Amino acid sequence: MSTDSSRETRLDALLADIRELGGKWTAGRVHKRRRRTGGPVQRGTARRDLIELARRGYLDQHGSEDGRFYTLNTRKDGRP
Repeated sequence: MSTDSSRETRLDALLADIRELGGKWTAGRVHKRRRRTGGPVQRGTARRDLIELARRGYLDQHGSEDGRFYTLNTRKDGRP
């Protein structure tokens, strides 16, 4: 499996978790969830994944750098 496809698989799984569980998502929450489910546990990876999902329009970013969290984008126009 290539790095790109494994990253996309990881991002898809994270987005599915966020859609299912809702709420505020931080790098720490992703980190803890992945530790329980056997995913990559580095906080830096969790942070980059959240940033990428926000860049793609799936998540909204909130707060300052030291208190940043993300929520699911619930735009009414149906776009991510």
